[in-house]
Amino acid sequence: MFHSFIEVESFLKKRKNFGIKPGLQRVNYLLEKLNHPEKGLRIIHVAGTNGKGSTIQLMNDALITCGYQVGVFTSPSFTGICGHVLINNLQINRQDVVNLLNEMMPMILDLDKNKMHPTEFEIITVIAFLYFKDRTDFVLVETGMGGRFDTTNCVFPIISIITNVEKDHIQFLGKTIEEISTNKAGIIKQNCPVIIGEVGKIAENIIHREAKKKHAKIYQLFSDFTYVKNGKLNSWQFFDRKFEFQLSLKGEHQIHNATLAIMALELLRQKGFLISWNDVAYSLVSTTLPGRFEQVWHRPTIILDCAHNVAGANKFIQTVLEEFPNSEKHLLFAGFKDKQLNEMLNIISGPFAQLNLTTFKHERAASIKEMNVLDIDKMTKIISSWEDYLEEILLEENEQIVYFITGSLHFITLVRIWLINKKI
Repeated sequence: MFHSFIEVESFLKKRKNFGIKPGLQRVNYLLEKLNHPEKGLRIIHVAGTNGKGSTIQLMNDALITCGYQVGVFTSPSFTGICGHVLINNLQINRQDVVNLLNEMMPMILDLDKNKMHPTEFEIITVIAFLYFKDRTDFVLVETGMGGRFDTTNCVFPIISIITNVEKDHIQFLGKTIEEISTNKAGIIKQNCPVIIGEVGKIAENIIHREAKKKHAKIYQLFSDFTYVKNGKLNSWQFFDRKFEFQLSLKGEHQIHNATLAIMALELLRQKGFLISWNDVAYSLVSTTLPGRFEQVWHRPTIILDCAHNVAGANKFIQTVLEEFPNSEKHLLFAGFKDKQLNEMLNIISGPFAQLNLTTFKHERAASIKEMNVLDIDKMTKIISSWEDYLEEILLEENEQIVYFITGSLHFITLVRIWLINKKI
């Protein structure tokens, strides 16, 4: 029995020792013993290498503006355990986490006795479904990793979305696009419509085969729906409907994400749910998302972006050049050692007058030593303490330089919290 949130945090921290364990047996056991809270939810399930968080946030804000109660389950979190589970952008209360974990503990202990230890992520996933039950009109669920064997694939959604398919988490999802696509296509369910973004020909063929097998209708970007750019105003065309929208989120990849979100809203409208397109347009221009080309400081300008894989690095550079073509640019980077760091850094190093590499506290973080031996085309500087580096640039207040900080979302989270605390 847990009496405080601190006890819960300690317990879940210890569960990290069980690592990442793909598979649904443990989570399905917990859900079954708890009378399947997920089965009463209207779920939109989102997978993809990049763009999941943005697509979900855009849908979330639109549905809230249309008057719905919207649950979001997302990972990783910028604000600890409670940041994974939200209703209408408000995090789950700490006491609710304590109460729901106490409700689950007999089942967790049963699994532990049988050497089937549920992971931290599996436990938080089940807490989310228990919390959302009887509180929400819709629930937006982001896959943790992959799709087919992802913990969140215990759900039967009303819509599935696959934003894109690139190489990432290859030690878990496979080393080829074919293997990764097969994994992500696993979220497609029987007779459940699936929306797909620009996934590439190999992935497209695999997803179409899976959808045909499951009798799931596909709605594919640039085939069944699209967007066109009109200066700073972007128009979205769905058959005879023209819907114009603007975004605060930076980069054309965010227009891609918004279009997927809009397609999902159109499918909900076709199912009979009330969707006000005026409200949707208002919400889209208001949506922001932490760590997605986010300006967190003025004088000097500091931009945070979680370009944590090769695909993300390409989108990051494209947006840097679009938004700051003529500014002097400096970069600070830290990432996970199991990522394609050489390839990522050679992509993102181009526009920067100064490239700085650092590390952070995490068991998967690439160390200073590991950073030092990377084969990068550009001269780099190793920063032993990113906090000292930030202290220095904040004191300088150099308005001629734009500072970018990117890499692992875990690293961006640490930096973001540090900078926010500096403002207080």
